[in-house]
Amino acid sequence: MREEGYVIESIPKKGYRITTSPDRITEHEIAPWLKTKSLGRVLIHHKTVDSTNVVAKNLARDGCPEGTLVTAEHQTAGRGRSGRIWTSLEGGAIQMSLILRPQAPPAKAPSITQIGAASVALVLESLGLSPRIKWPNDVLLSGKKVCGFLTEMSCELDHFHFIVGGMGINVGWASVPEEISQVATSLVDEGVEAPDRARLTAEVINSFEPLYLSFLAGDSSPYLEVCRRLSWLKGKEISFSRDGETLKGVAGDIDDQGRLEVCYRDGRRDFLLSGEVHIGTSATLS
Repeated sequence: MREEGYVIESIPKKGYRITTSPDRITEHEIAPWLKTKSLGRVLIHHKTVDSTNVVAKNLARDGCPEGTLVTAEHQTAGRGRSGRIWTSLEGGAIQMSLILRPQAPPAKAPSITQIGAASVALVLESLGLSPRIKWPNDVLLSGKKVCGFLTEMSCELDHFHFIVGGMGINVGWASVPEEISQVATSLVDEGVEAPDRARLTAEVINSFEPLYLSFLAGDSSPYLEVCRRLSWLKGKEISFSRDGETLKGVAGDIDDQGRLEVCYRDGRRDFLLSGEVHIGTSATLS
């Protein structure tokens, strides 16, 4: 335990006690903070992996139970949407993947992404921060990305085999990598002193479970209300691609299906279920 970073005090004739625990996101550090019924109760931790999503997908194929959580101190090949690289610095982030087996049609997969973003945002609000959600999957602080959520799944036409929801939360860096300094931030950069990664990990799962259970019961309003209230895109000019064409409009609200409303110059309205949305590009208004 000392080799793992625990400080242990020896008390003559009484025994030993742990006086300081390391900043690790292991089962032993996370479990005391969990309040869930099932999510996160099976936890598999690695010091270094290529990607927690890759590990989680392999576990899911092998039949692990719903709610299994995979955490890692460092990822060597972390990914975001569209295959983008997710920069990982050991000890500077929370990297985890949650395995779910929802009894819902595969068309509902985007809801899991939004539940993830809403869960993180609620935890950040509890820290006194002012997060915003960039539909559908990014959580921002001061206009910069602090968390991303990547959903991957295995399914058939009418049912899921499993969904893996991967989250990366920037907690604190010794120095911000130059290549991402203009677009990313961390909790430490935003004024959170000495964040406890294990507790934050547990609180995100604690926040996720009731939103997920409500979704399974047919009520999407709890997570959609968070996404609407904290929407970063609403009222902004955006662009997106469809069938090889770049379209541009103004982002509206999020509807009851989790779709983003887009208002065009000619008065037409459209709804996006998923995909990349960009701010302030030079595309012509459609």
